[in-house]
Amino acid sequence: MLGASRRQLLRSIYLPSAMSWVFASLHNAVGLAFVGAVVGEYLGSSQGVGYLILQAEGTFDINTVFAGIIVLTAFALVLDAAVGAIEQRLMTWQPKAGETEKI
Repeated sequence: MLGASRRQLLRSIYLPSAMSWVFASLHNAVGLAFVGAVVGEYLGSSQGVGYLILQAEGTFDINTVFAGIIVLTAFALVLDAAVGAIEQRLMTWQPKAGETEKI
């Protein structure tokens, strides 16, 4: 369209259009991958935070269980913030939440 080459179309139209979908999926995928890793540790590992929580449950050590959950929550928030920072860096053209164009 308007004489753009395939490379220009890819760089200026196709990739920015697909990027919003990629990052929307990445927010979900990072969280689910992290949960999957912790559940794997919980069920079949001999080390890690999931294993620590399992052992603490077995001895009714509620303080260690909550400490493990807080550590996992903090790490999940850091991962989500990292994905958000990368998204902001790569998608500078996208308007911020709540911003609309004045008519």
